[in-house]
Amino acid sequence: MKKLKMMKKIALFSFSVLCIWTLNTGYTIAKHTGLSPDINKEFKNAGELYNRRENRKSLQSAIEIYQNILKQIPGQDEPCNKKRAEALVELSRCYFKMAEYHAKDNNEKASWFEIGEKCGREAIAFDHNNVGGYYCMAQNLGKHGSISKLYLLNKKCDFEEALKKAETLDNPQKPYDYSVVNRTLAAYYTPRFMWGNLDKALEYAKKMEDSPRYLNNLSVLADLYWKADKEKAIKYAKCAINADLSQFPENKFENSFQQKDLAVKWGKLLE
Repeated sequence: MKKLKMMKKIALFSFSVLCIWTLNTGYTIAKHTGLSPDINKEFKNAGELYNRRENRKSLQSAIEIYQNILKQIPGQDEPCNKKRAEALVELSRCYFKMAEYHAKDNNEKASWFEIGEKCGREAIAFDHNNVGGYYCMAQNLGKHGSISKLYLLNKKCDFEEALKKAETLDNPQKPYDYSVVNRTLAAYYTPRFMWGNLDKALEYAKKMEDSPRYLNNLSVLADLYWKADKEKAIKYAKCAINADLSQFPENKFENSFQQKDLAVKWGKLLE
């Protein structure tokens, strides 16, 4: 009986030591990285607001939370820099959506795109392997270029290099953000006027043909195949126009805009 009591005391003591060690280790790690335990909660709150991005105020609130997160990351070690890059990528996405869906005119659009591009560049500086940083920088830069051709012309090398780097970092088995890198490259190389490379565009198109959850993918495929296979182009256009948006709730906001645009653009051809 005494032996059993002694064993229980030893076990209880060992457990106590383990608990203290775990708490101290957790504190040391948190102290070493400089990351507050509340940061993940802040990311979650901002993400929930971003999911209501059809409302300008919700999107603005998400931006403010991500900005506040950046202020809470004081360290310069790798974990801190990766978390900082993560917040900057989310900010870049927010600014892009603000420009695309809530700006009142092209001047306001250009301003949002420019800030979004800057956030993408900063994300890359903190984490050279963050595919989102390269893509978001290129996305904002490219859209800004659709407003000002001179702006894109002056930064064309930056745009192309960012997309190439994003392509290198992208995971073929699980492409970033609904195969957005391949979609952008397919659209970029789609022949028009004195520019384009049909073979390259088709190469990227084949990599994103199985990502229909984002109707912009189908729109790019329809535009591209109209130059190479009209029957296939009509198939993709019909698929997008007739898509049940309730099947893709996470993208319903963007898809509703895309579906209306496609109906106007392809409506007469499909009659």
